[in-house]
Amino acid sequence: MEDNNQKRRNFILTLAQMAGAVGASICAPQLAAKESGAVIKSVSVSNGRNQQKVIIVLDKSIEHKLFRLNSPERVVLDIKQARTNGTIKLDPKRSKTLVSRIRYATRNDNDLRIVLDMAQQTKASTRIYKSGRNYKLEILLSGSGKPVAAAPVRKSVKAKQAAPKRNRRNFVVAIDPGHGGRDSGAVGKYGTYEKNVVLQISRRLKKRVDSARGMEAFLTRDSDKYLTLRQRMQKARAKHADLFISVHADANENNSVRGSSVYILSEKGASSEMAYWLAKNENKVDVEMAGTHLDSKNKVLSQVLLDLTQSAQIDDSLDLAQGVLSELGTVNRLARKGVESANFGVLRSPDIPSLLVETAFISNPREEKQLKTARYQNQIANAVYRGIRRYKVALDEREPKKYAATDEANSNIS
Repeated sequence: MEDNNQKRRNFILTLAQMAGAVGASICAPQLAAKESGAVIKSVSVSNGRNQQKVIIVLDKSIEHKLFRLNSPERVVLDIKQARTNGTIKLDPKRSKTLVSRIRYATRNDNDLRIVLDMAQQTKASTRIYKSGRNYKLEILLSGSGKPVAAAPVRKSVKAKQAAPKRNRRNFVVAIDPGHGGRDSGAVGKYGTYEKNVVLQISRRLKKRVDSARGMEAFLTRDSDKYLTLRQRMQKARAKHADLFISVHADANENNSVRGSSVYILSEKGASSEMAYWLAKNENKVDVEMAGTHLDSKNKVLSQVLLDLTQSAQIDDSLDLAQGVLSELGTVNRLARKGVESANFGVLRSPDIPSLLVETAFISNPREEKQLKTARYQNQIANAVYRGIRRYKVALDEREPKKYAATDEANSNIS
């Protein structure tokens, strides 16, 4: 598995030479790491109008790769075998001329990805050097002076003809009630079928999403119908879903176990899905993925694009899942305090942020009774909706022209 992951990361360097859509990719000369597990001690960003420097202080030398993504404009730094000793964030009082936000996430359990959201089209390079007992990794940023939100200038046929307005579309949520038909899912002590209660919760969640301006939802199944995992994913892609929420009720041999939890796709699941899409691409002229057509004649490029698409999807899934988990904690105790990752087949869509919600343990007699009540079903549905809303509002700030605004877009999110 580790060899496959390393190969995927190595492909990123090739992207700049083969696809102009992603931008320049840099693989800087590295100092060989003597030991694994470097710790980031601090991150600072210099002020500047069109040039800035991000300085990362580490206790050890590291291997890293830097590359750019656009739409939206981002500079991405992958650091092998590294972790933080705290939160990486911008000083709110400092200038944000180029770097508007810093995000980070752990990858492959050992590696760290740092994402710089850029306010301008930006060139980037790195250098690493020893400074006293520490090492400093500098990201040198040079802005173009052109805000990324600016529309490209086009010559008009008629000088006085106004440019057509871009229509913003609704934000689409795919809600997937687990199991169905011959697959009943878990069965509680009092004979409650998982497939029935999750359908009821999903219907309530759909109603809540549909009531928000600028948002709409659909159910992968609205009856006691059996669907394969692949069929559920295909329905979401056919509807151009922006999110995929799979609703379940957990079970355990120990009927005292209870609580809610949230899962996103594991690295193993992502690798399996990449193999599926690459094989599919080989048998067709082209395959569309997140608005990009994979090139069946260029396997390297296809794998690079898939890797980048999946990485962005998992990052977004984590952002979404953290918000949903936090909201579920206001309704029920949490079986797991953090977002979990697992190789769930239904979460494998490479270009749709996806999560699986375990609403409660149907094997726990107390929670089984709760799951059957309209009150608890509404509480769970509203909590998941609030998590979705958090994600949507943050997305509106990044891409204000893409989606219609929600009713709560300008309100404070608790």
